[in-house]
Amino acid sequence: MKTLDFVKILLLTVFTLSLVSCGDDIYYTMQNSDDKLCNKVWMEQYETEDGYLCRHQLEFKKVRQDNKEVYSGKETTIVQKTGTTETTSKDFTWKWIDNTMEGLILSYGAGDIQYFENVWVREHYLSGKLDGRVIVLTDLPEAIK
Repeated sequence: MKTLDFVKILLLTVFTLSLVSCGDDIYYTMQNSDDKLCNKVWMEQYETEDGYLCRHQLEFKKVRQDNKEVYSGKETTIVQKTGTTETTSKDFTWKWIDNTMEGLILSYGAGDIQYFENVWVREHYLSGKLDGRVIVLTDLPEAIK
């Protein structure tokens, strides 16, 4: 009888452990990638301290030139003031900080470097801490581009 109880407990343990190992590898589907980040215009909209409407856009590109991958981008800020619109744009190159793909280095040239940390890229959502400021951007719809 004790042997039968032991076998039941052993089978229950094996069954329980096998259920735990089943399931999707959700980390893989949640991992950031170049494909999720690139070829979209990411936008956040907010009001400045002066009460003006501001649109901040980031665009990341990955292209192949001379058998090399080139990572470039553009940061655009559009401020709508009374009767006028001010637009400033800066080009940059970018790279992931490491293989975890959770941070970016944006290089604007002449030693101007910004860090985009704790990056989360989803299908229509990009968030992180850009040079110390938490930002949340969404994929800009085609109609507005």
